[in-house]
Amino acid sequence: MASRIIGIDLGAYSVKVVIVAPGFRTSSVVDYAERVVPPGDEPHEVRAARVVGQIVREHNLEHDTSFLAVAGNQVFIHILEFGFKNLRRADLARAVGAELEGILPIDLEDMVYAFEPLPRNVPPAVAEETEPSADDDPTFVQPAAPMPPAQQIGRVAPPTSGMRVLACAMKQERAREMLKRITECGSQPKGLVAVPAAYRRVAERVAELEGSKSGGPPVAIVDMGHARTDVCVIVDDKVSYVRTMSRGGQELTEAIASTWKLPWDRAEQAKHTDGFIASRALPAQSEAWQRIHQCLEPVLTPTARDLRRTLAACRAKTGATVAKAVLVGGGSRMNGMPEFLTEQLGIQVTRLSAADHEAILGPKLASAGVVADTACLAAGVAFEGATGRPQFDLRQGDLAYKADLSFLRAKAGQLIAAALVIIAFAAGSAYESTEAFGDALEAGDVLDKIGPTEDGKRSTPIPEMTAYDAILELNSTLPGRDEVNIDVTEIDIKSDKISLHGTAIPTEKEDALAGIDKFEEKLKKSKCFKDYTTGETQPGANDSREFSLTIKTGCK
Repeated sequence: MASRIIGIDLGAYSVKVVIVAPGFRTSSVVDYAERVVPPGDEPHEVRAARVVGQIVREHNLEHDTSFLAVAGNQVFIHILEFGFKNLRRADLARAVGAELEGILPIDLEDMVYAFEPLPRNVPPAVAEETEPSADDDPTFVQPAAPMPPAQQIGRVAPPTSGMRVLACAMKQERAREMLKRITECGSQPKGLVAVPAAYRRVAERVAELEGSKSGGPPVAIVDMGHARTDVCVIVDDKVSYVRTMSRGGQELTEAIASTWKLPWDRAEQAKHTDGFIASRALPAQSEAWQRIHQCLEPVLTPTARDLRRTLAACRAKTGATVAKAVLVGGGSRMNGMPEFLTEQLGIQVTRLSAADHEAILGPKLASAGVVADTACLAAGVAFEGATGRPQFDLRQGDLAYKADLSFLRAKAGQLIAAALVIIAFAAGSAYESTEAFGDALEAGDVLDKIGPTEDGKRSTPIPEMTAYDAILELNSTLPGRDEVNIDVTEIDIKSDKISLHGTAIPTEKEDALAGIDKFEEKLKKSKCFKDYTTGETQPGANDSREFSLTIKTGCK
């Protein structure tokens, strides 16, 4: 069975673990676990990692592939602008590293970072340009008429003649500590995925965000958690801007506890059951609701103000004006929250629909009553990991994941048992040939005695090349990783042909198309692969190329 993919979110309130079964074109969630982080004097990460260990053991996830979410408040996130338009990935990586070293308080050798280019064609802003502001800044745009807060354009990034890059970085030692802590609890993360990549994968499945794939207006996911709020803006199915605010549901709990003199646990429960914020679209219907609104409004108003500033900063740095947003996280469940933020931000703000919950978690979990709002970050990390090439993966350089064969040790008992069975069959075969022919014979001797040969060749149902042999022969034709980076994503082996789909990833020496050509040249030199047909190649992410081959096998 293929290894499952595990997405881990060390939330401030609870640990979320999403278990995904990877597929060729899509991945599906097979299980989900959420557990509250117990209180204590130890650091939060220590207590949260211990909870991860409990979930890993209960669900037998020790030998599955896991990816750990790195929260936005743990990383430096910057948008960088370069004067060039096209650059090889390796050269761009060096340019990004040099730029980050100049603006962050970390030496390059002590840093891990990941980056992705931003979309070049950002949909235009809502308001048209008028006269420049008094500071004579040509990038400042005044609205032609009064508009809702989020649509008051303000400063807008002009189109770039080069390229913009979204980069995430953190201290290498900090990343090492996170990996060590989770590994000690029984799960060795293959990647450290920064938050920007995760929400993009969730947006692919959310109906409200479908426009982000086809040149529609930019959209945002707002994840209102316990200690922080993450904002991720998506343009053309790519992350364009991200920010983490140190505001969350715990401030609401503190306000309730202070107003009604409640202990923390009771205030937390009251927030979940009776929390309410009023707006013109959804006013308070009773004096009790009005009191709750008056308690929570002083906390939520600064949050709304910071969200407005975040959307304005997104416009100023990328030129993207958000048209609508989807709320996720525990804070999205509060009564009146979408209506309140719609009024405060001047854009349409909605929650996940029932169809969205099913699209993210699958029909089985959705029908069981499991909701996806608090699982989005963990699910997004798992979906990103299932692609095989997660974006914004901070497990780089010296921290890069190195595969081992420890899983073979776990299967040692089964392997030994299988070997004993084979030996037993061999012994039995020798005994039977002795009984029938008087001597212990090899397979060829037995065939000579029971049947004639054809044209000097023995007729046998056993092929000279098995599927296993074909895999070995195909693997031997693949060029070295230092020359070409070929990932075979699907393979179908039949008696006379092999069909495969793969992705060629550019290296420092060759681009993707040159890599495919080298692979084909290697095939020509194989004694068993004499003829092949190539399908059309398709462009992929990061200058990669997806391709297909149908190879006729000469060995039978």
